[in-house]
Amino acid sequence: MTKLKLASVAMIAAVLAAGVPTGASAYVHKVVVPGKHFGAGAGPWPVFACAGGIITAALVANARDNRELTAPEAWSCGLMFWFSQPRNGG
Repeated sequence: MTKLKLASVAMIAAVLAAGVPTGASAYVHKVVVPGKHFGAGAGPWPVFACAGGIITAALVANARDNRELTAPEAWSCGLMFWFSQPRNGG
C-alpha cells in the first residue's frame, strides 16, 4: 500500500512539474501579417467533392444497373461511371 501511495505522489509531482513554464518554453509571440494571398488554396472542399462524387455514382449504379462501382470508377471520384455505358443486368 505504501508503494502505491508513493507512486501516486510521484506521478502527481511529475504532472505538476510539467506544467511549470521554463525559459526554454517561453517565447515571444510574433504577429503574422497576411500578404496578398489569403488562405492556402481550396482547403478541404476537393476532398468533399470527391467523396460526394463517389457516393452519388455508387447510388446511381446501384439503382440503375443493380451493381457496385468498379475500382477505376471509384478511383476517378465517380467520373468514369458517368462516361461509361450502362450495363444490362448481369
